[in-house]
Amino acid sequence: MFKNLTVDKLVKINAYVGSITAYGIVFSKLSVIYSILFLFLFFVGLYRDFYRPFNISRLVLNILGIGFVLMMILQINPENIVQPAIDTITALLGLKLLEEKKFRDYMQIFLMITLILSGYTLLSISMLFLLYLVFYTFFLNYGIILLSFYGKDPNMQIDQKQLKSLIVKTSVIPLLAIPMTVFLFFILPRTNYPMLNFLQAQGKGKTGFSDKVSLGDVSSIQQDNSVVARVVMPKVSNELYLRGLVLDYFDGRNWDSKNVAFTYKPTRFYGNKISYIIYLEPTYQQYILTVDVPYTISQPSGFLVFKYPDFTYKVDKPITSKIRYEGESILTNVYQQTINPSIYLQIPNLSDDIKTLAEKLKKDKPEKTAREIFNYLQTFSYSLENLPVGSNPLEDFLFKYKKGNCEFFASAMAVLLRVNGIPSRLVVGYKTTDYNTTGGYYIFREKDAHVWVEAYIDGQWIKYDPTPPVRNLIVEQLYKKTKIKEFFELVDYYYTTFIVNYDFSKQVELVNKIKSGLTTPKLKESFEFNKNLVVLSIGFALFVYLIITILKHQRKTYEEKLLEMFLKKMKKYGYIKSENEGLEEFVSKIDKQEIRETALNFVRQYENFVFKDKKISKEDYLRLSAVLESL
Repeated sequence: MFKNLTVDKLVKINAYVGSITAYGIVFSKLSVIYSILFLFLFFVGLYRDFYRPFNISRLVLNILGIGFVLMMILQINPENIVQPAIDTITALLGLKLLEEKKFRDYMQIFLMITLILSGYTLLSISMLFLLYLVFYTFFLNYGIILLSFYGKDPNMQIDQKQLKSLIVKTSVIPLLAIPMTVFLFFILPRTNYPMLNFLQAQGKGKTGFSDKVSLGDVSSIQQDNSVVARVVMPKVSNELYLRGLVLDYFDGRNWDSKNVAFTYKPTRFYGNKISYIIYLEPTYQQYILTVDVPYTISQPSGFLVFKYPDFTYKVDKPITSKIRYEGESILTNVYQQTINPSIYLQIPNLSDDIKTLAEKLKKDKPEKTAREIFNYLQTFSYSLENLPVGSNPLEDFLFKYKKGNCEFFASAMAVLLRVNGIPSRLVVGYKTTDYNTTGGYYIFREKDAHVWVEAYIDGQWIKYDPTPPVRNLIVEQLYKKTKIKEFFELVDYYYTTFIVNYDFSKQVELVNKIKSGLTTPKLKESFEFNKNLVVLSIGFALFVYLIITILKHQRKTYEEKLLEMFLKKMKKYGYIKSENEGLEEFVSKIDKQEIRETALNFVRQYENFVFKDKKISKEDYLRLSAVLESL
């Protein structure tokens, strides 16, 4: 239970709760120095407002604020706008908490919190944003109404019952607004070219593959557990490959693609055709992933798709938000294609040791040679650590370390094939064994990044994955999956499916489903959607919990502590003060002279501080406590 609080104190509590929540939202996106700076300013402001007030020059704070803005201007460039802005707004919020705050200052705090939340949407569109948005809707509504009381009388007293009533009543407004918001979400037209789309890719690290691969690159990607894509399809095998890039040119350390301009004759496939849906996370690249080997894909909303003869696909601009597309692929390790073989026989300057090894592994037929090279590499060890990094990493891998990760195995096999006159190329993508049975999809993470080989033998491309099978076990250890993680992954998948990728085509589909349902005897449910209510309840419960917790642990002033001690001591002797009774009037009614005189001595010293608006210091507190002890 807590005592009565003034509106002024409640508004301060609200400002600090909102500020630390905003900081928590963008914590992972903030620069380290700005994060430390905000926490320092936050706790200094907390100490000043709730423990021991002290004056800070507004001029000094304004100069610091201007300094932060100038630093932001110096950092901004066309590729990096959002990150410096978020850093600066967070720092300015910390400075604002240090000021002697009035109505205008609290409004500015709310504005900065809103800007931070908006900035977060440009840095990361995740399921958590829905939680933050619901929480902030209630928080802002409660805060603004509280500020209206503050504008009339900051010293107005609010007890526990009134505070509960205020929270409940202020929650009615957003609760009534939510149905209308959901309604507008489903009916308002959408465009694939949002006004602020150019900001989406700024302030973010680009993960995954670029258009070339260097030996040792993939190991850094494989340290990341971020989700890359979800492929909705029946489980067809224990492992699934996603095709991204095909590389054909090797300079001894780097693989690149020089072959995109060549045109091939039609391809003949053998195998089963499967259909699937891919939900691809932002990659900030232009290539898109397909189940290997792709037959056809649909056009993602807002993009133009280009197909290349090596069965890779690219779009006309970087992918800066989650996209959805459908595809059909042939599950096969072999397919026919007529090509110019010389393109895939290029080799850099190689040492005599590599040429001698290639000659040693050569057999009487190309397919036997490929199998011999594959089997030879199976004797090597798979590792993500201590990879060859010298001037000749491939040679070090083959003769010195004899261990590495997938791009070393694939590069070694492709080069040994080419030395033996067998055309080959590298395929870059992802390989996973992780299938979510409940959701019906394969999930690919950055740790699943993989490289394998295609060898051209007898007019056919044949897939070889020379990386030892132990790779799957090691990669799985990089992400220890639990039931809780699997549940939240599933929720995030449904969030992506129903919210992030809800566009105009789905609006039309929804209308058609409703019309179809209304024309049948039995109404059909077009979809199930109750996550908003769940997230709303969680956000509101968290908000109320934080408010009550902070109020319960509110630090009492020395004045409040002394008065509480005095009344408690008097109650022990059987004297209880009424609410409308002054202290001296209360003491004058004490019938025992010794107690009355000591109590009066305390009251007069105490009033000497309170009536003159003087703060009781720690020394004064100890002295007056001693007077009470003498009672």
